[in-house]
Amino acid sequence: MSKASSAFRLWWKMPGSAADEIWTLEADDEGETEFQFSPFTPSPGAPQLRIRGNKRRVSSPQKGTLHLQDSPTKKGSMQANHIEAVDAALAAIDRGELEKVVLSRSEFWTTSLGPEAVFESKCQMYPDAMVYLLAHPEAGVWLGASPELLLKRTGDAFETVSLAGTKLDLNASWTEKEYREQEMVTDFITGRLKAAGATNVDQRSAQDRNYGSIKHLESQILFSSKADESTWLQELHPTPAVGGTPRVTALKFIADHEREEREYYTGFLGWSEADTSIFYVNLRCMACFSDGFRLFAGGGIVSGSDAWEEWEETRAKIETIRTTLNR
Repeated sequence: MSKASSAFRLWWKMPGSAADEIWTLEADDEGETEFQFSPFTPSPGAPQLRIRGNKRRVSSPQKGTLHLQDSPTKKGSMQANHIEAVDAALAAIDRGELEKVVLSRSEFWTTSLGPEAVFESKCQMYPDAMVYLLAHPEAGVWLGASPELLLKRTGDAFETVSLAGTKLDLNASWTEKEYREQEMVTDFITGRLKAAGATNVDQRSAQDRNYGSIKHLESQILFSSKADESTWLQELHPTPAVGGTPRVTALKFIADHEREEREYYTGFLGWSEADTSIFYVNLRCMACFSDGFRLFAGGGIVSGSDAWEEWEETRAKIETIRTTLNR
């Protein structure tokens, strides 16, 4: 067993399961399950992790289970810097260089709670999210509650979703701009699937997807393929829901204009075993430290976006993540 695997710890709750239905992965080179934890962009501080092991049911981790390091910085994103990046994105869209780009930021919050308690709270608060707590010597300690499926496989049958658009008012109607943003993600996904040889591509109509005090638009997309999940993870990630379109141009814009590294935020996590697999986009997540938590959020910029409103959207998303840190 590698040194990395010997210090690896992981707990998770699946969407739709009871708050106390917690699972772990015990690292074992001969295990039946391979777990992946992938960053948005691999870097020395955020490598792609692949760990093999065996799943088993456990209790939630107790306070003090994890050893935490101090944060290298307690600073977060400046409002002026984020608005400047959004304005630059809108200018690029006006020039026809981009259709959409997702810009993210982070905030650092102190709290008396440890990640073990926050994990237990999020399992209770978000029954329809993939909630996880991970510790690894090369990646640090991360915790999240993601609403977004990236890929699910059962044999030759696959499922993914197109999730985009954000409303801070659960009763508000969707605008043409928000439908257009969601359609960009849907068109990207179905186009990549068909171009790479997927068959029986079935795009379902968009539905509301509530997450705490905000809601999104989500379309289920089903398809068939003889290829395994690695092919489709490479084709799909990052979708315009977390990157942008055109993909290469959007990713370069993000690299040039975001002031902070995303690390594992908007990457993905999940596992494969035999002919089944399931992966989630790493959203609504935080990096955990002994002196606080770094929370991440982002928003999609399209024609018609407003820089101030985009700042407020990231603020609302961070507040949703922070609801379990107010002690």
